[in-house]
Amino acid sequence: MRLRSTGLGKTELEAEIVEVKRVDDVVVFLVNTTKPVRWRVRMVFQERDLRQLVVGVLKPKNMWFIIRALLFSRKKVHRTESF
Repeated sequence: MRLRSTGLGKTELEAEIVEVKRVDDVVVFLVNTTKPVRWRVRMVFQERDLRQLVVGVLKPKNMWFIIRALLFSRKKVHRTESF
């Protein structure tokens, strides 16, 4: 996974999801960044965030991308400035 933050300028972080768990009324994603720094990041999704995430994933263009990635793709994605 790649992450960017406006607070870090054009720095791009590489990360991996370590755990996803439900805590009370939220879902917590635990993510470890690996490059250029090593941080542990927690992302908390409330119900409205999860709805938005699922709706976005279910859009046809995104769904086809995800299906192809799960079934066929194993290559590393090139860096891009467009996200």
